[in-house]
Amino acid sequence: MLKFKLYYDKDAEEVWLREMSLQGWAFKRFFLGFYIFKPCEPGDYNYQIDFLDNWRGDKSDYAAFMEDLGVEVIDQWWRWVYLRKKAADGPFEMYTDAESKINLYRKIINFFKIFLVIEAICFFMELTAAIRTGNFVLGVFTVILGAIALAILNVVWQCQWKIEQLKFSKENIGSF
Repeated sequence: MLKFKLYYDKDAEEVWLREMSLQGWAFKRFFLGFYIFKPCEPGDYNYQIDFLDNWRGDKSDYAAFMEDLGVEVIDQWWRWVYLRKKAADGPFEMYTDAESKINLYRKIINFFKIFLVIEAICFFMELTAAIRTGNFVLGVFTVILGAIALAILNVVWQCQWKIEQLKFSKENIGSF
């Protein structure tokens, strides 16, 4: 089965992949919003998405390490790695403490900030060209670039909100 979805939130994407597994569909491949699934027993797998520090490292070492933990590397798209584990083997959570989750969200923020700056520069250049020329097509591209920049900004805000929630939880747990 082929499905198309755009996710900007790795947590929501993980929930959706688990829901697909509960419906009897195992995630197989990903590319630019297209997900390929194959039939499986309902609820057979739990999924996690990891974000690598860089995409040039030794991927075979990472995959071997995950395999030793009973985790299968399903696919990788740039720095995003899709992982699954048999549900029968118990719960599957890559980052279990607040500090490691905070670090993960900081990595994601830093990654997206680069693209946010690039998109903002492109947006203002396109906006300037559209205003100067009055060209309708340039105006359409300006709107598209603005929408992309807002989507990226939303990712940064969501991750920052999650960091703040984790810090708040950590502080309140530590005060008892």
